[in-house]
Amino acid sequence: MFNISFIGMPGCGKSTLGSAISKELNLSFVDTDLLIEKKFEMTLEDVKNKFGYQFVRSSEEEMILSLDASTQIISTGGSAIYSDLSMKHLKSFSKIIYINTSLETIIERIDLGQERGLAVPDGVSISDVYSERKPLYERFAQNTIDGSLPVDALLKLTQEMLNG
Repeated sequence: MFNISFIGMPGCGKSTLGSAISKELNLSFVDTDLLIEKKFEMTLEDVKNKFGYQFVRSSEEEMILSLDASTQIISTGGSAIYSDLSMKHLKSFSKIIYINTSLETIIERIDLGQERGLAVPDGVSISDVYSERKPLYERFAQNTIDGSLPVDALLKLTQEMLNG
C-alpha cells in the first residue's frame, strides 16, 4: 500500500512531514485543514469562530470521505479521530500513521496563544485536548512514529514503512 494518512495533535508535524514525503517521493498530497480553508475561503480559526467547532469536525469528515486512493499522502486535522466513519474510510485505502508527540513539544510548537482553529469547545486547554485525543490516536494508528524526531529522520522512518 502506497497511501499514508497522518494523524496526531495539532503541531505534531502532520503537514510538515506529509508535504516533505510527497515532495521526496513525488506523491500526491492533501492537508484536510487546507481543504476546509479553501472551501470556506477563511482560516480554520475563522470557520470555527463563525460556525462552531462541531461544524469544523463535520467539515473535516466530509473532506476525508471525499478522498480516495488517488491521494497518496493525507495530513488530517487533529480532530479526524472523532469520526469512526472517517477513520474507517482512511484505513480502507491508506496506512494510518500516528505522529506521537509529547504535550510539552505540542505546546512549544503551537505557542499556546496561536490561532489554530482547534475543533474543541471554547475554554478547553491543550492539555485536556491531548488527554482526550491520545487514546483515540493510539486506537486508530496502524503505525506510530516519534514526533520529537527531526523531519529527515521521520521521512526515513516513513519511507521504511512504505517499503516494508
